[in-house]
Amino acid sequence: MNHFVMDAFNGYRSRLDDITLVHEFLEELPLKLGLKTVMPPFILPYYNGVVPEDCGISAFVFLAGGHFTIHTFSFREAYYIDLVSVEPFDAVKLEQIIKETFPAEKTASYLLERERNDSYPKNIEINEEMDFGPHLFLDFKNYNGPKTLDDLFGVFDTLPFEIGMTPIMRPYVTKNMVQNEPVISIMTMIAESHISLHYFEQTGLAYLDLFSCRFFNYEEVISKLKPVFNSTVTNETLISRGSKYHQFKKIASPQAWDSGSWVRNVYRRQQA
Repeated sequence: MNHFVMDAFNGYRSRLDDITLVHEFLEELPLKLGLKTVMPPFILPYYNGVVPEDCGISAFVFLAGGHFTIHTFSFREAYYIDLVSVEPFDAVKLEQIIKETFPAEKTASYLLERERNDSYPKNIEINEEMDFGPHLFLDFKNYNGPKTLDDLFGVFDTLPFEIGMTPIMRPYVTKNMVQNEPVISIMTMIAESHISLHYFEQTGLAYLDLFSCRFFNYEEVISKLKPVFNSTVTNETLISRGSKYHQFKKIASPQAWDSGSWVRNVYRRQQA
């Protein structure tokens, strides 16, 4: 399973709040990479959050056996992207398209192979005081967790509450054929980002992602997840997203200061 992640800081708030642009981006980018989508883009504006800095746009589209998500945090001037696919894709082209659509001063990206632990970044130490938040990769073989659409919906409908997250939508679940194998994909958006699972029925493989913009009690969360999915764990990796976010983040200046900047230039010229 191929998994591309990208974190970006100091972007343009107007673009990060542009619902039409985000929709067009999710619709067109998989086509440009030759990837198959199995649903239209799902766009979820989130502007009445408990934590104002969490506001922005969360959006996703299911790919055949994977997903493509973007979370924009316009107040923070940051965005975070994940593209998960069983099919190979051009990561260089993907990153180029992203940067052209959503320019940002600072970006970091990785192309991970979920089955290869050595593909995960090893030189970034998780720093809860400085980083944006964690991303948990939890992969299974001999999957023995909830398998039907109804059972998975029931689990994901309550899972955010169980692990202390804030759901902002009901779960979205679909079933498709990928390389002649039935695959169930489920996603729920949380204020903190998203939780997703892809279950391959014939091979018994499953891939769970939990991405949060705030750090959580890892031992407590993992102790609740493992009994629910009740399967052999082949990969349990926690990485930091938005490394050094609190160092790079831009503090938005008052709009009046920006709007009046020309006055100071004219005044200074007249005084010279």
